[in-house]
Amino acid sequence: MHVAILGAGVIGVTTAFALAKRGCKVTIFDQANSVAAGASYANGAQLSYSFVDPMASPAMLKKLPSILLGKDPNSKQELSLAPDHLKWGAHFVGNCIEPKVNTNLKQAITLSLESRDALRELLDQHNISFRYKRAGKLVVTRSVTGLKNMQRAARVKSARGIEMRVLTADECWELEPTIKQHFGDIVGGVYAPDDHVGDARRFTTALSHICTEEYGVAVKLKQTVRGLASVGNQVVGIQTDKGVFAADSVVVCLGAGSASFLKNYGIPVLIEPIKGYSFTIPASDQAPSISLTDADNKLVFARLQSEVRIAGLADYDGDDMSLREHRLNALKDTARRLFPAIGDYHHSGTGWVGARPMTPDGLPIIGRTKIQNLFLNTGHGMLGWTFACGSAERIAKMMTNNGTEYLNDQRAAQ
Repeated sequence: MHVAILGAGVIGVTTAFALAKRGCKVTIFDQANSVAAGASYANGAQLSYSFVDPMASPAMLKKLPSILLGKDPNSKQELSLAPDHLKWGAHFVGNCIEPKVNTNLKQAITLSLESRDALRELLDQHNISFRYKRAGKLVVTRSVTGLKNMQRAARVKSARGIEMRVLTADECWELEPTIKQHFGDIVGGVYAPDDHVGDARRFTTALSHICTEEYGVAVKLKQTVRGLASVGNQVVGIQTDKGVFAADSVVVCLGAGSASFLKNYGIPVLIEPIKGYSFTIPASDQAPSISLTDADNKLVFARLQSEVRIAGLADYDGDDMSLREHRLNALKDTARRLFPAIGDYHHSGTGWVGARPMTPDGLPIIGRTKIQNLFLNTGHGMLGWTFACGSAERIAKMMTNNGTEYLNDQRAAQ
């Protein structure tokens, strides 16, 4: 079977690997000059297997008015009356209500653990250098209510096999002494020892080389996919600016671009581009060795050997994917205020922005479509790096075993 994969980010490349190792002939297409040029380029660097809580929650529902009114510094929403945007919003609100929240969390945990195990198996087979470390992750909060919410989620996660510890403020400081001076106002946190950090761009680049050199995968960059080639209701290839390419199956891994691409074929998927920002600085001797998240300010700090990746914000700017300097500066100012000693902020570079492909329930869309031989692996939101290997295994198993285990995902089949 010859498979064309649309998108050369971490989702597309891991999907190519999962299919190629099962004997498929695979070709990846992307309009960028390199793999991992989009949302995979400089994300938060956290392989956050234990903290995959969907954004839709009762707590988020309470925050929506302030977000929509522009009063939340961590999130910005461009007002839009576009039908697709309003539909996404309505479904998001529906997913903020119990028991939907627990259902979504349990599904996210299952995929997360699958992904963790798949990455371990991959690294047992292939030596990849991507600043990878089993660092553990600590999420701290200054809110008693926030800590109680994390405790409730921790119970759900522990019941599903995730090791977690709910800590007092003193225990947080004992676990990571470097944070005491700057996070002295926290009430506590939750620690997961089995979370990891790693550079998604380096991983994707290295895995693409393994795919091409060891599994014969072809990577076609600087090629714009204009559409599908089909006969009746069956995909037979894709149309690019370089011509028509024949394929037995096509997998759409286009992230935030998936919705507009699929809309042309009557396949409505609810994906909205939520922009996140990051910057990377040289680490100081005060940089924590563990992965750190400030839950109240929605900031992540991930140490990548001699550097620290700092990421945050959740902005909806419609189709505008540009880096807005005032938003990047707001992220830098907040990080410097919270943790001034973590590294050299004077060497923060130009920064980065990427579009997270968010679904209303926070779960990726993995499955078949109504068009024969057209598959989806997209909509991973803020957890693309975390979910990548598990999602790739799911879609590859489905395609090569003619499986139906995930066919009940109606978001992919409508």
